[in-house]
Amino acid sequence: MTAELEELRRALLGAVRRSPAVALRVEEALGRAGMAYAAEAWTRWGDDRLTSHLQLASLVLLRGEHPHEFDELLEVATAPCTAPPPPRTAPETPGTEETEATWAAGATGDSGETESTEEEAPEKPGREAHASEEQAPRKQAPRKQAPQEHAPREQAPGRPGARPHRAGDHVDFRDSTFHGPTVGVQHHHYGTAPVPAEWRPADGVGPLEFGVWPTRPVPGLPDVPPYVPRDRDEELRALLARPSLVLILGEPYAGTSYTAWHAVRSLKGHRVYAPDPGEDLRPLVAALRSSPGGHLVWLDQLTQHLGPGRLDLPLLGRLNDLGAVVLATMRPAEYYRRRAGTAPGDRVIAAARTVELRREWSEAELARLSARDDPRAYPAYMWSGREGVGSYFAVGHLLFDEWRRPGTWQEHPLGRLLVRAAVDVARCGVTAAVPERLLTQVLAQYGPEVEEAAGRESLDEAIGWATAPMFGVSGLVVAGEQQDTWRAYGALVAHALASEDLEPVPDGVWWTLLDQAETGPPVDHGVILGAARAALRARVEAADAEVMFQLARHTLGEERMSLLRRAADAGHPEAAADMAMILLWNGEEEKAVPYLEVAAEAGVASAALRLGRIHRARAEHWLRAAAEAGDGAAAHELGDMLVGPGREEEALRWYRRAAATGHREVAGSLGSLLGSWNNPEAEEWLRYAAAWGDVRAANDLGFFLDTTKRGEVAEVEALYRQAAEGGDAAGAANLGVVLEFLGRYEEAVSWYRTGHERGAAYAAQHLAQLLRKQGKEAEADAWLSEAAVGPKGLPATLPPPPPAPPADRPDTVEE
Repeated sequence: MTAELEELRRALLGAVRRSPAVALRVEEALGRAGMAYAAEAWTRWGDDRLTSHLQLASLVLLRGEHPHEFDELLEVATAPCTAPPPPRTAPETPGTEETEATWAAGATGDSGETESTEEEAPEKPGREAHASEEQAPRKQAPRKQAPQEHAPREQAPGRPGARPHRAGDHVDFRDSTFHGPTVGVQHHHYGTAPVPAEWRPADGVGPLEFGVWPTRPVPGLPDVPPYVPRDRDEELRALLARPSLVLILGEPYAGTSYTAWHAVRSLKGHRVYAPDPGEDLRPLVAALRSSPGGHLVWLDQLTQHLGPGRLDLPLLGRLNDLGAVVLATMRPAEYYRRRAGTAPGDRVIAAARTVELRREWSEAELARLSARDDPRAYPAYMWSGREGVGSYFAVGHLLFDEWRRPGTWQEHPLGRLLVRAAVDVARCGVTAAVPERLLTQVLAQYGPEVEEAAGRESLDEAIGWATAPMFGVSGLVVAGEQQDTWRAYGALVAHALASEDLEPVPDGVWWTLLDQAETGPPVDHGVILGAARAALRARVEAADAEVMFQLARHTLGEERMSLLRRAADAGHPEAAADMAMILLWNGEEEKAVPYLEVAAEAGVASAALRLGRIHRARAEHWLRAAAEAGDGAAAHELGDMLVGPGREEEALRWYRRAAATGHREVAGSLGSLLGSWNNPEAEEWLRYAAAWGDVRAANDLGFFLDTTKRGEVAEVEALYRQAAEGGDAAGAANLGVVLEFLGRYEEAVSWYRTGHERGAAYAAQHLAQLLRKQGKEAEADAWLSEAAVGPKGLPATLPPPPPAPPADRPDTVEE
């Protein structure tokens, strides 16, 4: 029971603090039981509430799952101090309560309680057999040293119906009189049991006395939540209606103790006795003979009450014959393993009438839980999961504290963040287990914090710690039904949702989950979006442009338009670009242009391209209108616009119309277009333009004469020089080529440099080749690295052209 374990906890803690050897022994015992994680609570921590909970939890698990280690800690806690008590002399005057025989028995270490095996139970428990010294010879202890005094055992507050009694030799001392000369005493007395009148009324026993674990303290609420009826309650009450051994089967935290307590409360007029584990049960027969019927013996964890001097079939039969119901709990695996055995304890187990409770509650039980008028009920309904409501209330808050305690931040930094990732996934509305891949994507959203933690702990180590069972229930992260899927232990999520100091879910986690949800299960897009709306509502109302834009990416319809428009109006570049595309799609170009300008100015290339095309189309439209009205300059610029897209024939017509209006500046453009076609008419137009000082025309005329007419080098040089000195980049590079051909290397180098500075494509390449010809390898290599022109031929980045369609075969008739 909880109060009894609290006494043991305090005694054991005192022994640990007094002796390093005891502390080491406690650590070793916990290690053998697979509970090394609990050692720190006993040996290094303070005595705060969390530490006390952890210490009690370890004692409960040891008592239920590792009785040998539990007995060892019990022995450590109850062992006498290393300093022996002062010696005392035996009383010399007979007739006192402590006779010489009593002292002698104490000195030998004989407790006076004769243990018997399960098969050797006495026929008349409680009957005293007195004998003279001759009839019952015994060993006399030395009289020089008094025995250690056996302190009377006080009533354990958590033990219904217990009363103090004294261990040690029993003497025939009745009505303040020794009957006959008492030199020594031998008996078959098995101790005392409180009379049934002193047992606790069934309706007066609290759930904590039955071993029910308290939940996290909540001001104004009881330590234990209100009982929720279980599906097997009626069956259990029916079994308790007649004397027998009733066994409630259940895994740890399945609710066996609470269910037992609730069933006992329904036994009107009954009284309850709860013996300590290992206590001699035989005196109960004598105690019940004077008051048969209407009594219940509560044996939490039946296996601790089987064995010599404890419960066996004859004793069970006598208790049932006297009208007593024996109610006990047991693990299902232990029950099914032992009920087919032949040992005395196995025969008791086989005789039990059983009710089995599942740790995971049924839908009906959960529905009854959700209807409870208690603020703790609905979170338990939502988040108890497969681990069950019992473990949720009993150890859920302990697991939450273990995750959040400062020591975890130091010892398992990445594991702590991994648990946070799993909890945040649930806080976003995903209650099912998610793939490990998605969990690690969420983990990456914690930025520098996760990078620092990953340097101190590997992901495998983090997963190993986060999934390791604690308190005999579960890890902080629980495996899902599908392989390599994980979810947070439900109680962690419930406590996180109720916590006021837990960090908010990072924005990146919301967007990661929403992106994943668009690909399908196990993530529900609608659920996450609803949770995101609620969690981020305040920031949307505060016009947080990034939040509005990201939410808009995952919504549709009017909500998307509203969020996008607000984000774009707040200056968000990507939102402005998206808003412009929607408006363009709807044919609202005028409304789209301002958004395109915002995005283009912020560096969004797609917006800049779209804006340029819009302006180009508008420019062509208005240039065409002006040209058609007879404006020569407009016709010239319209022709220049049409050359690029491959509409040279139309451009030529507009060039000639511009010339016809007297717009002389068109001559260079017209001559260059004709020169690209090797049209002899090009020379006339280019010479005319060059004579007016058109440097581009001068360069193009020189190129035309050099490549088409094989003109004089001097004239070509003069034309290139005119272009180069007029600022034309291509003219400077071409002049360098001519000068290199003429052997004027230094001058050629100078013009190559000038051409490169002006942006001529091949100037650096020509200069490198000239330097290499001069033996200046290092300088040539440097200029090659400066060459703006890439390797010749199609780059690998271009996709291959589609395959040619198969040639049509002539129609033939095969014979």
